[in-house]
Amino acid sequence: MGGVWGVRRGRPGAGMAALGAVESAFLVRSLSEGLRLDGRKLGGQRPLHVHISDREGAVEVRLGETKAMAVVSAELVEPYADRPTEGQLLFFVELSPMASLAFEPGRPSEQAIELMRLLERSIRKSQAIDVETLCAVAGKRVWSVRTDVTVIDDCGNVDDAVCAAALAALMSFRLPAVSIIGAGDQATVRVLPPEQAEPIPLVFHHMPVCVTFGLFRLADRLSVGIAVDPSDREETVMVGKVAIVVNQYGEVCAMQK
Repeated sequence: MGGVWGVRRGRPGAGMAALGAVESAFLVRSLSEGLRLDGRKLGGQRPLHVHISDREGAVEVRLGETKAMAVVSAELVEPYADRPTEGQLLFFVELSPMASLAFEPGRPSEQAIELMRLLERSIRKSQAIDVETLCAVAGKRVWSVRTDVTVIDDCGNVDDAVCAAALAALMSFRLPAVSIIGAGDQATVRVLPPEQAEPIPLVFHHMPVCVTFGLFRLADRLSVGIAVDPSDREETVMVGKVAIVVNQYGEVCAMQK
């Protein structure tokens, strides 16, 4: 295969230059024949590894060579007026310039916004977490739980890596216990240190898992093929992708294309 492959710019895993015509054609023909460069079948996924930090709510996820880290934090805030007994779930995604040449610092890119929307649909809108258990005093104080995800190495399919990192971080996070004095408008809430009361995990109704399918124009140019968990090289010849979020009950929680 010498002389066929293009050259990565920068460190390995730091994003790819556009593929040349020869490599693109070779890649499309290989996919058309059900072959992938890393030896996977079209329906095969790369190994997923989750490293949980000593700090609660902090994890690092590796999907193949794609890496993302997530950190969860929480603070007591006033609830939304139309949802006085519900806590808040917030999601933010940063695409680190270290992860790919395509990522730039500054305002969130269109891709980062799409990933935030995917997290919103997957976890908050699918009601994966019981937000009513985040209420300390109805109409006065609820927990606002924030999940920050950073993509630190883009080797393809950041969608699944980001979703896995956010879910794992939320599962490992623990809310501080609180002490409530008084009732109604006179109630005051005090956060208790861990030595006084054991922090409590979030309450999950189900576990949403994202699976992304890359769509490819096959060599005959007349039909489209599908490959699960596309790599960075495969993404350069994709004509589209579909992310489907399902839970352990086989229910479709969200879709994004």
